[in-house]
Amino acid sequence: MIRLNGKEIEEWLANAPVGAPVYLVGIGGCGMSGLAHLLLDLGFTVFGSDLQTNSVIRQLRERGALTFEGHAPEQMQSVRPTLIVYSSAIRLDNPEMALAEQQEIPIVRRAVLLANLIRRRRGVCVAGMHGKTTTTAMLAQTLDALGGAPGYAVGAIVPQLGRPARMGDSAKRFFVVETDESDGTLCEFHAEQSIVLNINEEHLDYYANFDAVCDEFIVFAGQTAGTIFYCADDPRLAELYGDRDNAISYGFNPTAEYRVEIQPDKGFVIWQHEQRLGEFHIRLFGEKNISNAVAVVAFLHQNGFQVDEIARALFTYRGANRRQQELFADEHYRIFDDYGHHPQEIRATLLAIKEQCGGRLVVAFQPHRYSRTQHLLSEFAESFGDADLLWVTEVYAASETPIADVNGQRLAAAISKQGQPAGYAASLEVLREKMRAALRPGGGAGAGAGAQGRSPGPPGGGAPA
Repeated sequence: MIRLNGKEIEEWLANAPVGAPVYLVGIGGCGMSGLAHLLLDLGFTVFGSDLQTNSVIRQLRERGALTFEGHAPEQMQSVRPTLIVYSSAIRLDNPEMALAEQQEIPIVRRAVLLANLIRRRRGVCVAGMHGKTTTTAMLAQTLDALGGAPGYAVGAIVPQLGRPARMGDSAKRFFVVETDESDGTLCEFHAEQSIVLNINEEHLDYYANFDAVCDEFIVFAGQTAGTIFYCADDPRLAELYGDRDNAISYGFNPTAEYRVEIQPDKGFVIWQHEQRLGEFHIRLFGEKNISNAVAVVAFLHQNGFQVDEIARALFTYRGANRRQQELFADEHYRIFDDYGHHPQEIRATLLAIKEQCGGRLVVAFQPHRYSRTQHLLSEFAESFGDADLLWVTEVYAASETPIADVNGQRLAAAISKQGQPAGYAASLEVLREKMRAALRPGGGAGAGAGAQGRSPGPPGGGAPA
């Protein structure tokens, strides 16, 4: 199998003719669809396949991409690609990948290609276990509002930006990219500047231990040519980056160079050392989102933007889908959908919603990946303390093979042992039935998979989540 590394894909791109056909296996994924947009921007002819058609695939079709439903060798063969792109979600025994090997068509990992594309611009990498999507989208939107016309690649749908990625019209512009440490590809990126939000014991299905995770972030920092902005509230990041000459810290920590204080009106003030920069507001809520915003402000201020202009532009950001996304609101209920899938994210999300909204907090949780559920079972069990009612449904595999005795029922039992009663719904269909019952006056309370809701609710009733 001809698998291209970073230098080889750089040479391939330099020599590829205009309109060269590129085939993306799994084109409907959040990262792959964004990459497809970048390839279209650069003039490539884009083909791809996925198991089902979704909104991002329809958007790509409108731009001229040709896509297929399902993975079949004959459809790939019919378009004769000169390069095949795949993500970590695609197994190498996929029938289309098998054809690539048989016909010796070059293949490249999504992250390797993306890392090379951003080197054509002023690359700004956003890294960390939690908050990458929000911070990347917030920085891209704020730069756009400031007239910076950035390139970007975000791992979610951001309605304001129109599509998940664009190259930008000039090599002089910033290109903001959400990087992924989960599969060992963070070290593929060589950025002009970087923002690192946090680091913890995640992705232990790939890394041998936490020290191996830290090593990946050390290599990544060494490949950042300019400034590294890191959160001083994360003690391990302070340990890894605190002594670097090119590192600037931000956060609530009193030692941070860009220090934030929350105001009673929910705005926040940022200080640079002892100098008060100004007051800022965002439309999202919770300390974690304020921290993400401080990273954006620190980056923009260091890159010469004026404080009052930053404040106005920052407030224009309205959020990404599935990141504290409000799906519905009336006088009785508010329903939120959030992708939080790690114990720290869950705690932060529930606390933010509890502080923002009144009434009962009803939560539905779908565990994401068997390996994560297994490694962090005890942490998950202690993450739902702010929930008034909780349901857990079955694990979403995310292409993983099931692990014996790792399932939603076991997690619900572990949560209940902590004194937090958790119901178990064996499927999303069962969960929907419980939700419908919860909405009836006088019915029991319930929750819906993958989302959090908060509602004053009628006596004895519950809020959908």
